[in-house]
Amino acid sequence: MKLIDPAGREIKNLRISVTQRCNLDCIYCHREGEKSHGNEMSIDRIINIVESAAELGINEIKITGGEPLMRDDIVDIVEGISSVDGIGEISMTTNGTLLKNLAKPLKDAGLNRVNIGCDSLHSNGIIEKNRDVILPGLISARNVGLTPIKINMVVLRGINDHEIWNMIEFAKKYKAVLQLIELIPLRRSIYNKYKFSLDTVERELHRRANKINIRNMQARRQYILDGVTVEVVRLGREFCMGCSRLRITSDGKIKPCLMRDDNLVDTDNVNIKDLKLLFMEAVSKRGVYYEN
Repeated sequence: MKLIDPAGREIKNLRISVTQRCNLDCIYCHREGEKSHGNEMSIDRIINIVESAAELGINEIKITGGEPLMRDDIVDIVEGISSVDGIGEISMTTNGTLLKNLAKPLKDAGLNRVNIGCDSLHSNGIIEKNRDVILPGLISARNVGLTPIKINMVVLRGINDHEIWNMIEFAKKYKAVLQLIELIPLRRSIYNKYKFSLDTVERELHRRANKINIRNMQARRQYILDGVTVEVVRLGREFCMGCSRLRITSDGKIKPCLMRDDNLVDTDNVNIKDLKLLFMEAVSKRGVYYEN
């Protein structure tokens, strides 16, 4: 069975927030679009949700937060998800600060790869995720085979926009994919102050690239330079039309769109059979947020 939304997009991915707790306080964090939340889901609830999603054709799971490694049972969560028939890939987004000692247990439990936030090569008063903080975890992840590693760099005007090309070299050195991410307008005051357009950067990437790929996922462009891949993540109609993702909030609600919170579907106290019906309800509520 396939999940197809009203815009004709097939839903293949599920992004699960397992906590809103974090050991950092990044100014731009969108907390997966959660504005309020209740109790964290239990492992059993997470597995039930994944089982229902898999029966509906979803085969890729992204674990996120908050910081997912703040959960003491995160290895058990990964192991439980990996045991579900039909799940082909499990990845995780992390700030990397707790990854050094967890990389191997997570790999052994079934995690395939990680996205590690790193916004700067240096420490400053605004950026908390920098090279020195994430490097031990990145090296551990690479050594145990949590690859391909992706480095997520949220580009902020006047803060780290001058570091983009140095970050590309950093990603190349550690054989990682660099994702350049434009700021998302969920916190308007932060967005207005720090939004940096990647237009000029993307034109230069286009000029330098040996090859350009366009991913099905959110129509993201990948620029293949000498020895490194740079992926650009920008909101807009192409992003929306290429979106094949549903989200689960940390307290168990199905969230059809990162940018909206008026169409959540609550799964609390719902059995496995009815969970599938709720997934279908959530998919029916998906619209195209960016029309242009």
